[in-house]
Amino acid sequence: MAEYQPIASRLTLRLRTGADEWGKPKLRSKSIAGIDVAAEAADVQAVANAIAGLLAYPLVEIQKVDTDRVQ
Repeated sequence: MAEYQPIASRLTLRLRTGADEWGKPKLRSKSIAGIDVAAEAADVQAVANAIAGLLAYPLVEIQKVDTDRVQ
């Protein structure tokens, strides 16, 4: 039977960089690789908020993106 084996994770921060001429938000993503695949959501959120505090743009969304191998 096939199963997933986690091999990598990355943290993606979605940032609001402004608005277009119609007022729709412009977003940009910053990704950080090497996140522990077993990282807890609260820990990921704390790290993301700490990093976002150093950036020039406001944080809109936090994503933890996992890559799995199927065996």
